[in-house]
Amino acid sequence: MSSTPEYRLEYFNLRGRAEPIRWILAVVEQPYQDIRFDKEAEWPKKKSDTPYGKLPVLYADGRPLSQSVAICRYLGVCHGFASSDPWMAAVGDEVVDAVHDLLPQAAQIVYAKLANDPEKAKRLAAEFYTSTLPPVLRELEKRLAQTPYFCGDEMTWVDVFTSCYLSQLSSQHKDCLDSAPKIRDLLSKVTSKPALKKWLEERPVTPM
Repeated sequence: MSSTPEYRLEYFNLRGRAEPIRWILAVVEQPYQDIRFDKEAEWPKKKSDTPYGKLPVLYADGRPLSQSVAICRYLGVCHGFASSDPWMAAVGDEVVDAVHDLLPQAAQIVYAKLANDPEKAKRLAAEFYTSTLPPVLRELEKRLAQTPYFCGDEMTWVDVFTSCYLSQLSSQHKDCLDSAPKIRDLLSKVTSKPALKKWLEERPVTPM
């Protein structure tokens, strides 16, 4: 494999689990093919060709890598955007896993809205934003009270991954980060990166 692989990212025409990958690729300023399948027309034919029958998949010089967190970690390591300290790298993995664990429940809120079931969406959102999210935010705030970024003094893929998902939660529930000033500051630092700012301005408009 060359020192700078040719990347092809395959997912649906959604932000979803591919969006943190797109954010990281933007921050490290790596070009890639952003391939988006129609879930109904194209995905059934493609599914059997993908690892585990799931998306996203990143192809690096034609070699496939599945699972969104593994892809993000690979890009961080490959492009010098990861902690070189084993302990801090593990701390970063812990943060990523804690945020990633929020996704299934948060997704159910969006699915309920898309299914035109506002009562269910309201009930799920109340539980998520009052019981599930706050303990995670409190712990993340503690981490950022010790160092400016989750893995120390320098920004890494962990900060971009976390910012991506927390910004999506904030877009659904605007005051959910009111009690987390350090996280809000982190989001500001991440999204002020010129290449990422450009992506956010130009990315396709999708329902989720």
